[in-house]
Amino acid sequence: MKKRIEILVLTVFLLVITSCQTEEEDAFQDELLIENNEDIKILEDIDGFDFRKSSAFLHCSRYPIPPGYKILYYTNSPTCEPNYSTLYLGLYNSAIIVPIGQPTISSAGAGCDDNYCIWIVGNDFEPNAYVDIRTKTGTSIIGTYRGSNRVQYVNSQGQDVITLRLNSALERNEFNGRGLRIWVVNPDARKWGDGRTVRRPYTPGDTDPIDPDDCNPVCP
Repeated sequence: MKKRIEILVLTVFLLVITSCQTEEEDAFQDELLIENNEDIKILEDIDGFDFRKSSAFLHCSRYPIPPGYKILYYTNSPTCEPNYSTLYLGLYNSAIIVPIGQPTISSAGAGCDDNYCIWIVGNDFEPNAYVDIRTKTGTSIIGTYRGSNRVQYVNSQGQDVITLRLNSALERNEFNGRGLRIWVVNPDARKWGDGRTVRRPYTPGDTDPIDPDDCNPVCP
């Protein structure tokens, strides 16, 4: 009888140790997730956030982020029901979100081996942002690049990047001469920026190769 009790106690002890290790591992994984998501900060004291001074509002994790918004902070709020299947990072039941608003372009230029691609780097591009193109002096849109006609991603510095390859002869001729004006458009926010001019660099003896192997920063 005494031996059975000792075995039972040992079994319970091992189960407790295993359970503690699992909890520690889960907590460690959550910490890693937070550390690897440096762009979004954690708001510990939601009561200290003044919503009246911004266009931000509280959003519960159980619902999808509405189009045209981005997460500013992760937090926990008593007004949001705990839903363990949809917690942000497995820890937070809510977030403070803000409108993405107007896209900003920090730099743009020609790319690809033949310089008939355009790359655009900036911030606050919506996931479905697109590019409108006009001539240097005209008001009519001569080209629009959306969906699979452009490549969009976030670079290692956290900046939004769009690349595209000019399709029409009119666009290429203007790009090779006076240059083209480009706008990044956020369709959900219905805002755009910024109308800058980009021109293809001139190289004596240029040819017009199709489908080059390499692009800068990436081939569409």
